[in-house]
Parts: sequence; C-alpha cells; structure tokens
Amino acid sequence: MASTGQRSIGILGGGLAGLALAALLAQVGHAVTLYEAGALGGKLGQLEVGGLTFSTGPSLFTFPGVWRRYLTALGEADSLDLQPFPAGLGLHHTPFGSVPLPVPPDHLLAGEWARYVNLVRPLRPHVETLLTTPPRLSDPAFVQASAALGQVLAGHLTAQRWTDAQRFSPLLAHAIQTHALNAGLGPQDAPALYALLPALIADEVSRPARGMGALLNELIRFCRDRGVWLRSHTPVTQLDAARATVRLGSETVRHDLIVSALDPARRAELSGRAVRRGPRTVSGLAIYAAFADAVLLPATSVVAPTNFADFRAATRSTALPPDTLALVHAEERKLALLLTVPASGQQLSLNDAWVRGQIERTERVLGVPGLLDSALDVRALGPAYYAALGTPGGSIYGAAQPFWRAGPFHPQPYRVSGKLWQVGTAVHPGGGIPAILGGALIVRKLIQRR
Repeated sequence: MASTGQRSIGILGGGLAGLALAALLAQVGHAVTLYEAGALGGKLGQLEVGGLTFSTGPSLFTFPGVWRRYLTALGEADSLDLQPFPAGLGLHHTPFGSVPLPVPPDHLLAGEWARYVNLVRPLRPHVETLLTTPPRLSDPAFVQASAALGQVLAGHLTAQRWTDAQRFSPLLAHAIQTHALNAGLGPQDAPALYALLPALIADEVSRPARGMGALLNELIRFCRDRGVWLRSHTPVTQLDAARATVRLGSETVRHDLIVSALDPARRAELSGRAVRRGPRTVSGLAIYAAFADAVLLPATSVVAPTNFADFRAATRSTALPPDTLALVHAEERKLALLLTVPASGQQLSLNDAWVRGQIERTERVLGVPGLLDSALDVRALGPAYYAALGTPGGSIYGAAQPFWRAGPFHPQPYRVSGKLWQVGTAVHPGGGIPAILGGALIVRKLIQRR
C-alpha cells in the first residue's frame, strides 16, 4: 500500500485521456500503472494506406491554451510545433450555398460573421477555465466563467435555439449548426455551447507539424519519463471498484485508487453490472485514400446534412440518414473522408449502396466526381471498429446526454465511488483534444484534494 503522499493508482484505458492523466498523477508523486487492452492511443492511431501514413482519430488541434496549461503542470516545453491549419475550419457546403469559416473580409457574409463573433466575444477569456476547472459553485473562477457563458447564451440552451434566436441568414446558420456534431448530436439536441465554437476556434485551428501522431508520442514520452508502467495489450477482465482491484486473466492487482478512462458502459461490464441502455452519440465511417498525385481540394471541406430534422430522426433510430455530414481533409497525396453514421455497431463497407451514395454526393458537391475511384489504395474504419475500442455501437462520445447536463455542466461525476474515478469524453464530452486534456487536469486536481 502506498504512503499518504504517494498512492498506487491504476488507470483503465490507454487513449489520450488515460495517458494525459497518468503523466499528471505521476508528476505529483503517485505510482501509476496504466492498462490498455490494445495499442496505446485509442482512437488516435496510425494507418498505412498505399505506402502513406495517416493519423486516425482527431484531425484538428484547437484551444492551444489548454495544451499550454497541461505542459505547465508537467514542467515541459512545447515540442509539438503547432502550425496554423490552412483556411481554418474549412469551406462549408450547405443547402443554401457555401461559405468558409472564418468568413473572409471580402465575403458577402463578412458583416454577419463579425456580428456573430462579437456576440460570442465575452466568453473568449473564460473558455479555458470552463475546460480546465472543476465545475464547483464554490470556485469563483468557475462561477465567473459560467456567468459569461450564461450571458452569451441568454437562455437559449440548444445549438439550434441559439442560432435561431440570432436570426442569422440560412447559410451561416446552417454552417454554424453543423458544428453541433462536435458533441456527437444534431443541433436540436446539442448544448448551445457548440454553436459558439466556430467563433471561438476558427482563427486558431492548428495541428502539429509532424502530424497528430506527434501528440500521442509526446504523451507516451511524458508517461515513461515519470515512471508510469504502461501495460499495453493487457486487457482488464474484471474490476472490483470497492476493493480497487483489477483482474488480468489469472492475475489480480490491488491499487489505492482506480481511474477509468473507459466508456461507462464498458466499465459497468467489467464490474459485472447491468449496462445502461439509452440514446447514443453518433459514430463514423472514416475513409483514408492514397493518390498518385496531389489532391486538388481545399485543406478542409465540410458537406453538411441537407435537413437536420431528417438527420436527427434517422440517427436516433440508428437508421442511415438520407444524407449525412461529410468532413474532408486533403493533404498532398492523402485524402481523409469522415462520414457521420448512427452508432449501430454495424459493419459498413465501401461497396454498400448507402456509402457509395454518400461518397458520390460528397464528390459532386466538391466538384470532383469519381475522385475516390482514382485512388491507389483505400481503407475504411467504421462503427464496428470504434465499437471494438469499447464504446456502445461505436458511438464517438458514448451515451447522449440532455443539453442541460453537458458542456461545462458535466453529465457524470468525476468520482464514481470511494475508490473509483473517471476521466475522458464520457464525463467531459465533446470539444476533442482540449476537453480531454482539460478533463485530465480537472481529475488530477480533484484527486489531489482528497
């Protein structure tokens, strides 16, 4: 058993959240063991296609201030070499036309974009606080940040209600509402905070010069330098939260505390408890293609669903929607196409009629018919792949939460029981990398207070 100052802590799950927290806890003197059933990285990995290396998982780096706060907690210098991403959030194609975000000064919607940015501006100084501070009304910083958010929302609590209230043009409103899917939900169900994201992040979108895999490599290095025992390819078969023990086949390991970076449904399975069934956030079909020559497309293109009501009805019933969100990243000879799909856990292939139809729709909107057919090699990862990583049906953010229990008002407690904590997108949902790093900072702070 560890001393009062140093505790033995087991972390379940070696994705970004588990790795980020492991380094933080080891930094302050705890003996940390991380268990991962597969390779380290979770959704962020690498895939070889046509002799080219693709990073899977998150594709953009936003709110770099959260990353800097994380580095400060570790006493580390920034070696990621974050580079501005060309054209920010990309060219958005909607039923009402196309618009780049951020909107350039010479665009017809420039004035409307400026009004949108000014509406959101009061929240800017407080976003990092919301992402990195425990949600406690006893904390003046959190209260101040929440008040700023409340001021901007003005009582409009979903992404659709907030954008409708601003009376934006249909083109800009549709483009903004598309970003509700950063919460894994349509704009009718996503917290209004996600309608504010384009104004908050469009000017500072970046990624590491060496690709997103550089973030994973840094987190692994931080852990190893601090003595974290990284037990990859070591599946946990049973969890006893009351005793803080994990079973690894025939081996049982006892800790002082357990932190789960797993989806709560997977954690429940390991504990031998009934799995709660309910609505899920969406999944994805990620298509990676290698070409002989450079792909002549913008760095980022977004093709929005035609009708969000139809999209919502389909995904809620785990049916394939009439058309879907397509996110396209082009980089020299590489193309990544992410199609949003229901979290059904189904095995989708490039030959399925619906998939072919969505690819052709995307190519038609982008003006490059037949593009994917000209690729040297193509690979696809779908809901079945993401489900194998431990989320029900392959849902990207796990269970869907009501809008009033999301964003900074986290849907689940960080401390599940006396010796069990949790971290990751299941408790601090949406927001991608900043929410993951911020959640790790929060859990480290809360554990230290105990």
